[in-house]
Amino acid sequence: MFYYFFLTASRIRYEITSGNIGGAFAVKNMTGAIYVAGALDYETRKRYELRLAASDNLKENYTTVVIHVKDVNDNPPVFERPTYRTQITEEDDRNLPKRVLQ
Repeated sequence: MFYYFFLTASRIRYEITSGNIGGAFAVKNMTGAIYVAGALDYETRKRYELRLAASDNLKENYTTVVIHVKDVNDNPPVFERPTYRTQITEEDDRNLPKRVLQ
């Protein structure tokens, strides 16, 4: 009986219990590693405050994990014009760069 009790109490399992708006994050229940599971958008939400539980089937403890979303440029590059034209003569030095886009 003691042997069974020891085995069931020794494994710690992790779980996000609150604050996981939109399912943006997940936790590996055996390691506690938190990872991104959904889309993050700085313009929509800049901060998440997750409540994380750790349990060994006998006792549990809680902590708060605060995640700040960093703003990055998530817009695609844009050309200012639909078409660019240039002329290159045969006398131009091949080793010199020519400006086509500015």
